[in-house]
Amino acid sequence: MKKILITGANGFLGSHLLDYCVNEGYDVVGIINPGHPIYNLSQYTNGIRNISPEEKEIFLNESIRIPSNNENLRILECNLKNAELLEKILHEVNPNLIFHLGAQSHVIPSWNNPVETIRSNVIGTINIFEPIKKYNIKTKIIMACTSAEYGTTTDLVDRPLKETDPLLAVHPYGISKIAGELLARQYFLNFGIEIVNLRFFNQTGPRKYGDACADFIHKVAKIELNKDEPVIEVGNLDPYRDITGVKDSIQAMWLAAIKGRIGETYNVCSNMKTQIREILDFALSFSKKKIKVIENAPNKLRKTDEDVILGDNSKIKDELGFTITQSIEEILNDMFDYWIDYYKKN
Repeated sequence: MKKILITGANGFLGSHLLDYCVNEGYDVVGIINPGHPIYNLSQYTNGIRNISPEEKEIFLNESIRIPSNNENLRILECNLKNAELLEKILHEVNPNLIFHLGAQSHVIPSWNNPVETIRSNVIGTINIFEPIKKYNIKTKIIMACTSAEYGTTTDLVDRPLKETDPLLAVHPYGISKIAGELLARQYFLNFGIEIVNLRFFNQTGPRKYGDACADFIHKVAKIELNKDEPVIEVGNLDPYRDITGVKDSIQAMWLAAIKGRIGETYNVCSNMKTQIREILDFALSFSKKKIKVIENAPNKLRKTDEDVILGDNSKIKDELGFTITQSIEEILNDMFDYWIDYYKKN
């Protein structure tokens, strides 16, 4: 049986990928950040979202293991900046496959605390690569990269962005992910570590926080259930984004794991652009309430924002057989149903 290790396992992409791997019967180790509620993995902890130190189990002589109700799943607490503990985990687990999804993954926090973003995304990535080199672990790593790396090249509105386009990020988050991708290239070329990079464009779906789709749908669901005032603050509604649903994100990650060429980078995107204003209109249509919209709210605006982000997915389609299976309407409807169900239960 393949042993799979997932960093960022409590995050949006990580938790959905973990679900997929567990359901397929793989031996899975999920690494999560210490001290955070495990909302997205509570189905494996008998509904418990906060684990006290007394409830944790011992792993490698440290109390870092979260009790799991699935015999093929181990959930371990480890900050990716903790090089010593991460080395112990990788050496002990000896995974056949690593999905490196753990990161500080938001733009605005990267401006507020750029040092922490670099530490998490750059040093944290080195801390994954070094034990693999040291112990010659035979594994394949799927790296979560981002379309934010393209930056100012997103003004190429006459065509979608290709993997060969320049990387000119406009914020610390994008720069940190460029650094991670270049480190992956270096470790592949110099030490033969098998790495495939996936440049994710906007990915969304149930459980997502912090993007326009999630913010709009989450708010509208609360309003529909009378859990919030019928007012929604939004930022800039004019940009266009390339949006992919999480079901297709999982498809892309698994295709990269089994068929992706070592050392290569693939865009994960829909090759279609949707205006943020259109997403808001879809979200509002799910509610029967009359909702007031406040545009360009200062707390919702970024210091810099790309007008258009549109990706070319021909490489991943031609080489790996990737296909888009969800429309934007289906994605948003799944998200609305998820949040309605969540707030009815909580």
